[in-house]
Amino acid sequence: MRTSFIVTAAAATVLLALGAGGASAEPGGASSAGPPVASTVAASSTRTAQRPLARSRGRARVQTIATRLDNPWDMAFMPDGRALITETVGRVRLFSRGRVRGAVATVQTRREGEGGLLGVAIDPDFRRNRFVYLYRSLGEENVVTRYRYGRGGLGSERNIISGIRFGQSHDGGRIRFGPDRHLYVTSGDSGTDALGQEPGLNGKILRMSPRAYRGAGGRPEIYSTGHRNPQGLAWQPGTRRLVATEHGPTGNDEINAIRRGQNYGWPLVIGTATQAGFVPPLALYSPAIAPSGATFVRLPGSRWTGSYLVAALRGQQLRRIRFSRTLGVVGQEVLFERQYGRLRSVVEGPDGALYVLTSNAGSSRGPTDDRLLRVVPPAR
Repeated sequence: MRTSFIVTAAAATVLLALGAGGASAEPGGASSAGPPVASTVAASSTRTAQRPLARSRGRARVQTIATRLDNPWDMAFMPDGRALITETVGRVRLFSRGRVRGAVATVQTRREGEGGLLGVAIDPDFRRNRFVYLYRSLGEENVVTRYRYGRGGLGSERNIISGIRFGQSHDGGRIRFGPDRHLYVTSGDSGTDALGQEPGLNGKILRMSPRAYRGAGGRPEIYSTGHRNPQGLAWQPGTRRLVATEHGPTGNDEINAIRRGQNYGWPLVIGTATQAGFVPPLALYSPAIAPSGATFVRLPGSRWTGSYLVAALRGQQLRRIRFSRTLGVVGQEVLFERQYGRLRSVVEGPDGALYVLTSNAGSSRGPTDDRLLRVVPPAR
């Protein structure tokens, strides 16, 4: 296991509780970088503190919060404004007061191919029960495990979902809580195309009720089928419609509106092909951009509010998609293309900034280039 260390951001004028200070502040924008932005509205630590949200006067601004992360995969904020970051090698790191700290847990996992420690989610009732959920590869399967977060880290583990076949590729791995308070899980086809149409748990989006995920767990509901490797889950503000990203074969990457009980076609229907009984994508990308984590910008006061942001691996970009209320695509924008390499995950923080994890381990950018970025969106 390679040892990594964290380079924290240089001190900012005011150290905010949620990462206002970064080692660098770099101009952002569409495909090409523009001139530096003159100033940035002061960021807030939490909404409960009633401080202004992080908003930029002009173009979006990017700050590097930490470097030399070890293949980070996902990030989830706790109610107090701190966050947990997973690294595929099995470490869970703490993000607190603008810095990425040491590991709060090292969990057993199979770090091989695209497997390892992947998604993380915080229970909607975390203040009461302290539950944290991790998606990890373990032996010949992928599992979702519940932990209890305490003063010393994560403990009291229990597997609540098991039986998702492990593969060298296409392990899915994103876990998110929906507005219905159910736990949603993406599973890939583990490199075996036919599993997307078979009755098992692979190639699906899964759902589990609060009673199950806080109790003994068990077999989750198969919410949708016919998926190759879905990696992003987010719900449109106002409509509560679920939108997911999915890696396609040799291009044909998809953005899908996920509806309960529907079939999205893999491997029977690909790209622009249509067939009765299968749901076509909202957006299709060829050549591939490899869309991974995604989020809707929910907090007010930004030109990006309401937009769907997608972290793209092969595309090396943050893709901003604007949807109508019926999920028609009304506009797209490519942000930060090739400036930070492969992007794995994007989440909105309670301070109004977007937090982005890179995934450059093993790429031409070097094995130690992975970092946490803080993106301050443009003010409305």
